Amino acid sequence: MSYLDLARAVRSVDFLLRQRQGITEFTEDQGCIFRLSHEPAGRAVLLSDGTAIEAGETVLQLHLWNEHLPLMPSEGPSAAWAIRLKRSMRRSLAAVAHYVERETDIAGIRALHGALHFGSRLGAAQMARTAHRFGFDVIDPDGAPEWRERIHVVLDSMYLWGLAYAFNPAGLKTKELLRHRYQLWISRRRLLARYGAGAAPERAWRH
Repeated sequence: MSYLDLARAVRSVDFLLRQRQGITEFTEDQGCIFRLSHEPAGRAVLLSDGTAIEAGETVLQLHLWNEHLPLMPSEGPSAAWAIRLKRSMRRSLAAVAHYVERETDIAGIRALHGALHFGSRLGAAQMARTAHRFGFDVIDPDGAPEWRERIHVVLDSMYLWGLAYAFNPAGLKTKELLRHRYQLWISRRRLLARYGAGAAPERAWRH
């Protein structure tokens, strides 16, 4: 199978999965790197700002918009690419905050969640620091994963490898096949305080 055939197949599977999971494109901003869906929280979560989410409560799920991610240079990640990614993150979170502010039918949603995958080389401590800079809490699952979860991680990692192959092949140079899934959470209150219309200037919180 050629690169074009495999990339086309991965894109088709990605489209079908998005349709099945109700993942929507909530903005026309070509610089936004997130799509959204409504999902029940899989567990009870207490966030660092005191927001307590109950198991089964509806939250907004963040999904990467692969077509909009900054393309990694062929030689691998660079400082310029990292800066573009950080700017895209802030721009995208501002777009999400604007959506949350204007949509009255989601006024009861109290938190947003995303499960992002990174290779073990990044390290949990570094991942937590990076997430905190953007206002997220990193909350790992309780206990060791069961065998079903381990199988899911393997299959999910293979699928994510395929997405990188289809949308950002240069990024494969720095990606491990098996990657840890980091559970990122941010409360509605913190999202709007950081990125909403009345948010403080970035210089007040970026450090």
